Amino acid sequence: MLLAFLLFLSAPPDTLPYRLQEPSHIINLASEELKEISGLSATDQPGVFCAIADEKGEIYFVDIQGGGAILRSVLFRDKGDFEGLEWLPECLYAVKSNGDVYEIAKWDTDNPRIRFYDTSLEKADDVEGLGYDSSRKSLLLACKGNPDSDSLRNIFAFSLKSNKLEKDPVYSINPLEVNRLVPYEDGEKQNFFSPSGIAVHPATGDVYVLSSALKRLVVLNRADGAIRFAVRLDKKLLPQPEGITFDKEGNLYLSSEGKKGEGQILRFDFQK
Repeated sequence: MLLAFLLFLSAPPDTLPYRLQEPSHIINLASEELKEISGLSATDQPGVFCAIADEKGEIYFVDIQGGGAILRSVLFRDKGDFEGLEWLPECLYAVKSNGDVYEIAKWDTDNPRIRFYDTSLEKADDVEGLGYDSSRKSLLLACKGNPDSDSLRNIFAFSLKSNKLEKDPVYSINPLEVNRLVPYEDGEKQNFFSPSGIAVHPATGDVYVLSSALKRLVVLNRADGAIRFAVRLDKKLLPQPEGITFDKEGNLYLSSEGKKGEGQILRFDFQK
């Protein structure tokens, strides 16, 4: 298993290494707090993930192997439009739609230490995704921008060394190019690709960007940001995909808000 994983590092796939029509596991989130799940992140504990929902700064630790039970929660802010989070060994991070980044240290104690970073982004940038890029030692902030516009969708890097946002985007996605690669189907709304989640693949370094609008997944080459893959997601499986993360083995997890029922987390096995 390890040898196959290491070989994969030097030979990126020519096709997307996931069968997105065939989730290996579907977890229904019975908790009302996670009906509007907007962010997802793996932890170092097998089967345990962090999740966050809109409108409240509270991070939930979810036991995937235990049917989606909430193991504990960490409240760091009573209100706020929180759209993404990331678990790192030393801290939890969360981001608001206006680009504000929250660092929650000592989260497993009775006195978490909370720091707030005001980036140069604004409400109009509409940050919808947060991921960690280990090669940059930075958080990636994916911006939806104006969803009715065909302007570039930008991704910025927030350095965890300087705790500052880089001035220029590190990646940009042209929604018209996404539409060319994945044309509209009959009856499909004439929307544009608008990021709702972002994560970096642990083996290839490719950057996976999720869009709830149009139900798309775009994969960027880490080095130059070129689109490697663009695919349509099944709206019946993922009615409102908002969260994306990988475990250490490279398995993909996508979360969806519960439009007419419970929120869900779906696992897609890494096809090595």
